[in-house]
Amino acid sequence: MFFTPWTPPTPIEQHLQAATARGDWDGQVGALAAAELYVAVARVEADGLVPPAPLAPYRDPASGRRCLPVLTRGALPPWQPDWVFQRTTLDELALEWPNDKWHLAVNLGQPAAAVIPATPLDRAAWLEVYAETPPPAPGLLLSLYTGPLHGPLAHGLACGAPLSVRDGVPWNELGAVYRDYEADRAVLRDTWGVADPAGWWHLTERLLAGAGAGRDAEFALRAREGLAEHSASGDAQDSPATEEWRQAVTQVLVHRAAPEAEVLAMDAAVTRIAEAEERLRGQAVLRPGERVASAAAYDLACAVTVARLGLAARLCGPPDAERIVLSAGEAARRAYGSWPAFAAGFLLGRALRPGGSGPGDPRATLHGLHGLPAQPHHPGGPAPTAAGPVSRTDHPGDADGTSALLAHRTLTSDPASPWLNIPWS
Repeated sequence: MFFTPWTPPTPIEQHLQAATARGDWDGQVGALAAAELYVAVARVEADGLVPPAPLAPYRDPASGRRCLPVLTRGALPPWQPDWVFQRTTLDELALEWPNDKWHLAVNLGQPAAAVIPATPLDRAAWLEVYAETPPPAPGLLLSLYTGPLHGPLAHGLACGAPLSVRDGVPWNELGAVYRDYEADRAVLRDTWGVADPAGWWHLTERLLAGAGAGRDAEFALRAREGLAEHSASGDAQDSPATEEWRQAVTQVLVHRAAPEAEVLAMDAAVTRIAEAEERLRGQAVLRPGERVASAAAYDLACAVTVARLGLAARLCGPPDAERIVLSAGEAARRAYGSWPAFAAGFLLGRALRPGGSGPGDPRATLHGLHGLPAQPHHPGGPAPTAAGPVSRTDHPGDADGTSALLAHRTLTSDPASPWLNIPWS
């Protein structure tokens, strides 16, 4: 009989399994210090429908010890409607541990399981290791090795990868959490104004339409594509000069007897697109003379992320979330011809959203996952802001798009990037 070898979902489970196999307590704690840990909670408790039950230990059948069970992200079970997960860290557990006689049980019943003593001295050591563990570097590509890596679903998820990289979550996960249940519901409610399934469906439909950069911008971009196709040179690859493009758009609107305000708005859209594309050329995202066909990529990436958030917040089920992700991938293939074209469209769409590069009011527009709570504070990392929730799509100090560009660099250079491994068509 042949058995398929177990594949650790992430490096965290791999390191934990290796440390446990060699009896390395320090290695176990080191792996957990770098991990986000999750505690299962009944959804009725998380929603405040019943009083929260006190933490109950689990009796390990092998040793008879009482253990408090936690899970690493890669070890989370498949999505369930009635069970959700709260996120914690090793230092939080050390500071809030309820009983000195309990042990910490990690990933019980799985190959990457570990049972760790949690006496006061042990917990003091946890805090020391945690303080010495550097925070995750920004712009890292995280993958679930057990998640979709090929095929249409992986392609759709890869369309949301710029936001996944920036948010520090695996790009190819469609499951129980995005960050955790409370944070996922909060960002949908406070950022997008969505608190129920009907609102979630309405939002995803708007995002899949891909017009968040503005009707003026998409009209101007389509007009330029038409102008290029009918250019005097006969080469559709030649990008029309900005002034020629501006005049062509104006002529169309005048011919339609459009109001002067609409003509001025379209003229402003042409200017903003031209300026944004020039910045993208300076950042080596676009080659000289290269242009962007559509800015819809940003909204499509947001649609993928909102699908993941809706699933994590229990506003939809797995089939609905998967359908949105697949639709986003299909829409992206219709609008773009390659991953580089999609990537440029994402950065242009971000730059063209209402309010420019800085955060706007996402409840009035379609842009930006502003307000997604930051990752837990880690010693040596940036402290949480006192003014309010930290934006995960536009990090503090990222008004110029530094984090977005960093995510772009990662996805176009990391050998494990889905943009380098999943065919576009």
